[in-house]
Amino acid sequence: MSGESVHLGFTIEITQADALEYEADILAVKDSPNSGGLDAIVRKRLMAGGLISDKSEHLEVGDYLLVESQPTISHTRYILVVGTPHTFKLDYAQLRILGSRFLEVLWEEGLDIHHLITTVHGVKTGLQLDEVEAFRSLLLGLADAYSAGHYPPTLERITFVERDENRARLLQTALAQFLLTDTALEEPQDFAANFHQSFKDPVSTLKAVIAGPESFEPEFRGPVADETTPHIFVAMPFSDAYDDQFYLAIQPVVNELGFLCERMDLAAFTGDIMERMFDRIRSARFVIALLDGANPNVYLEVGYAWCAGAPTVLLAHHDEKLPFDVRSHRVLIYDKIFRLKDMLRAELLRLSNEGHKSP
Repeated sequence: MSGESVHLGFTIEITQADALEYEADILAVKDSPNSGGLDAIVRKRLMAGGLISDKSEHLEVGDYLLVESQPTISHTRYILVVGTPHTFKLDYAQLRILGSRFLEVLWEEGLDIHHLITTVHGVKTGLQLDEVEAFRSLLLGLADAYSAGHYPPTLERITFVERDENRARLLQTALAQFLLTDTALEEPQDFAANFHQSFKDPVSTLKAVIAGPESFEPEFRGPVADETTPHIFVAMPFSDAYDDQFYLAIQPVVNELGFLCERMDLAAFTGDIMERMFDRIRSARFVIALLDGANPNVYLEVGYAWCAGAPTVLLAHHDEKLPFDVRSHRVLIYDKIFRLKDMLRAELLRLSNEGHKSP
């Protein structure tokens, strides 16, 4: 070891910003057919900048594209794009591989990289994976690369940049659960309470240090979720207008009770996404449907859940005008978000006690 520097891990950060405006050495994203997230924007800018052809095929899984960036693309020196499966088939295990692959590629290329930025992948797609588990999967992948020694030795910092304020806060709370942070929560095990409290504070960068899987708190070192992990499917409009209902009530309760929280955006009615929706509804422990806004896609999901015999919890604001065929069913009517949260928790516990066991 004489004359060699000892690498003691690298800093993990969560910050709220626009990843394309954030200064760093490199921006790393996935390349996935039918994605609507940051990687789709990067792909369009790469094409506009002449760095890839308009007719370029998507990368094969594990293949990569590494290019010098341009001011019209991002504020980083380089852009790394790594191929992943189709967004409708992307899962947590593949996200773990993606996290590892980001660092492995830079190690193979021998680039002098100190600061890498990315985002949480798999959450702005047709299928929205559980955001916390998607984040944990990527972190475990980064830890895998560290353990294998397959990372650029100059790397000091990895920043997860999230433009959405709600998601940035959610990931900060998750990071404080997973790893020892620079501002540890008083009771990190109380995920929902701390997430709710964080909304009263300004969004600021939260930091932790990751070395290998042993860096994680023991309960978060386990394998990533798979198709058998109990989940709750949420049918709701994909609109900022309903972020409070999701981030302050629905998702915290679902996570508190030990379930993954997944939902889908049915803006594009393709065979792939519809079949995936059917599968996730059929296998869900419960289906939660927010009826606010009379969104036709939500009613489609509810109809299929009823046909599939999935236990379904209907939610609606007290001002919502419900159609006749729904009014005859049990609907939790709420006025305040905190009451929605309490009502939903009680209803899911009631259903569990009636024969649908919690995980």
